[in-house]
Amino acid sequence: MAMQLCPNCAADIIPGSKFCNRCGDKISERTKPCPACQEQSPLTSVFCHHCGFHFEGRKGRVEKRYEPIFPLDFDPGTLTEQVKALFFRSLRRRVEEEHNPERYSDYVERFYQSGFREIYELRAEQIAEDALIQWRRFGSEGLPEIDQRIGRSFDGLLDFFIIQYCPDLNGVILPPAILKYEKAQYGKADLGSMIRDFLDFDREQEVFYFDFISMRGELLSNACKSFLFAERQEKVFFISDLSLKGTCKEGFALTDQAIYWRAPFDKARKCAYKEIREVKKHKDWITINNHFFTANPSLNLKLLKLLKKLYGWHQPVYVKKEAEEMKA
Repeated sequence: MAMQLCPNCAADIIPGSKFCNRCGDKISERTKPCPACQEQSPLTSVFCHHCGFHFEGRKGRVEKRYEPIFPLDFDPGTLTEQVKALFFRSLRRRVEEEHNPERYSDYVERFYQSGFREIYELRAEQIAEDALIQWRRFGSEGLPEIDQRIGRSFDGLLDFFIIQYCPDLNGVILPPAILKYEKAQYGKADLGSMIRDFLDFDREQEVFYFDFISMRGELLSNACKSFLFAERQEKVFFISDLSLKGTCKEGFALTDQAIYWRAPFDKARKCAYKEIREVKKHKDWITINNHFFTANPSLNLKLLKLLKKLYGWHQPVYVKKEAEEMKA
């Protein structure tokens, strides 16, 4: 009987173990969806355990082929260099999405001049080795997970590089505390602390209210009537007054479930974190699911990064639209 291997580090698993003795990863049986009934069966199954569909004999059925976001040819001799090339494609995309696209060459120059280059040399080898292990173990069935692992690794590396090595290029001071949430998981991270760390309120000049008991009743009433239509069970972390006259009739608030806001001359908006589809930076504002939002350039960017993180908790790491953009 063949020894079972850990899907994370490929170490031999002691029979009956629930966790890998090397990396501690939880051992769970890999499954695949049935194209006929959508139920899950073990990855090595020839027939679906639920409807009997024959995975190997589709008789004319057309299977959707997964198109990798990070295409690799898995040649051990060149894999690390392939990963490095993909990283620069991701760097360009990050600069275009969150910073100034015209300064991309400055970010590349900073990469080669800074100590980050040595850090990335090591990480690129680790990323390539991990991808090769997954490919050898699962073949094309492992491509979605390879994409997710590379995507998470690149996101963490890009945050570290841009925050620690490029503050003068960004135009906005991004708080280093963001970095500790690289591997934060939904339901395990303290959302209130995470919001405070991402938005870094002490550096902002906007008006924020955290203590609603001491907040003037008129202002709290205005906020609740104008844009903060939270449910009774929702926990409100803060209210920000963005009105010109300090009336709190325009502004935004974050709860444990959603963001609420109202811009001048616009209607109130709400977007639950699990319903976020796109957060996009424009010249002086951002859009959340195509709805206009602005506070100031610094707060806009930090809120964009926070909402992207919350979006990632409720959605696949990379979706088809993002894959198409990566290949463009």
